[in-house]
Amino acid sequence: MDRYNELIAPDPENWLRLEEGERVETVSHFHKKLGQWLGGSRGHLHAVFHVIIENQLAEGLAPLHAALTRLLNEGLDRHEAIHALGSVLIGHLTDMLKEHTVHDPEKYRQELEQLTAAKWRASG
Repeated sequence: MDRYNELIAPDPENWLRLEEGERVETVSHFHKKLGQWLGGSRGHLHAVFHVIIENQLAEGLAPLHAALTRLLNEGLDRHEAIHALGSVLIGHLTDMLKEHTVHDPEKYRQELEQLTAAKWRASG
């Protein structure tokens, strides 16, 4: 895979065939091309979260696919929806660190189910 475009879902097999570093680099390159590169460690972390969401989608995580479909139907483009899904992931990981807990797939599913385009837009 030599190109990435958040508006178009990457082929899951091709995506998962890439090494993790290649995935981060291709997402970083996409953001740089659009003039959206944050630079430094912030830009790298941003790309890593995109990759995690794309990985979960490519692996067929049903609650994530359902949330993506809902967000697209509510008017977000795929790029915005990836950001919205990433915000849920960041919140989930933050809660895990604060509460000293392990990943709870059911809680993550519930958080994804509660995500709407309106809530995401209102968050910031």
